[in-house]
Amino acid sequence: MNLIVGGTGFIGGHLAEYFFQEGEISKGVFRKGSHLRIMDQCGIQILEADLMDKETLHEALEMVNVVYNLASPTPDHEGQGDYLEVNTKGLRNLMEEAEEHGVNDFVHLSTLDVFGFKKKRIGGADEVDGVASLSHPYQKAKLQAEMEIKDFAKKGGEMRLKVVRAAKATGPRDITIALPILQMVERGSVVLPSGSDSAMSFTHPRDVAKALFRVATAGEGGKVYNVKSFDATLEDLAKGVVEARGKKTQVKRVGLFSKASMPPYATNQVKAGLLLESQESWTPITYAPEYDLKRTSKEIAEWHGKEPWLTESGRT
Repeated sequence: MNLIVGGTGFIGGHLAEYFFQEGEISKGVFRKGSHLRIMDQCGIQILEADLMDKETLHEALEMVNVVYNLASPTPDHEGQGDYLEVNTKGLRNLMEEAEEHGVNDFVHLSTLDVFGFKKKRIGGADEVDGVASLSHPYQKAKLQAEMEIKDFAKKGGEMRLKVVRAAKATGPRDITIALPILQMVERGSVVLPSGSDSAMSFTHPRDVAKALFRVATAGEGGKVYNVKSFDATLEDLAKGVVEARGKKTQVKRVGLFSKASMPPYATNQVKAGLLLESQESWTPITYAPEYDLKRTSKEIAEWHGKEPWLTESGRT
């Protein structure tokens, strides 16, 4: 049985749907106040738990073979700045309880943002510079989480620990890039931040879900897997959405009398423009992304009308 920790998040919801379609039996853990519609629709057993309270994890981990840890506060939302605590103490609590319950595989979702907000081409042998080189608390927290996993692995337990680093995820239900683009399309003018003409790596959440599952079932313990779906500029993505929506909308970059309406952290991701070059880690897990720029743009253009219950204040 699978346990999805953070199943009410953007990627967590897509992972829940992926497991439902694959016939995987799963549980989902959520924090108080989270949106539960996706997990409920996928028939997932829903349990409330808090990573800061080990006692609440006992029931969730019963009969679980694989833990997927996607729990992490997002950097662009008020009241969710407890990055470090969730990614250190919370992660340790979860790993300790998972090992005690005999979990076989523990898969942690990380991000290419651990490489920092500087333009960079990332190869298979690249190592992260260190916490001191990162400019945002969220980046530092995500890197610290990877260090926690490495330290935990040194204890020599039987649980296989694995990390998946995803490039910038966008697609249906993404409120950091996809939703602002859609909102600007409806207003008739898409204004993009500086740096939007530089190529960067993107992942579709469905491809991230597939990678997480492949790593859990075929990946080696102690390994890090960097994944992406395609490379494109943000400008290309915006134009793809405009075309798919069939609207006459001007796409331009920020100027003296205009500004982009994307959240600050997403804007910094665009300016960094991280490009993932290496794909050699995909072969052992028989992974290949299914989504390209055109397909992703089309899905972004369609999703908001299909799911009107999803808003910035009540999202999955």
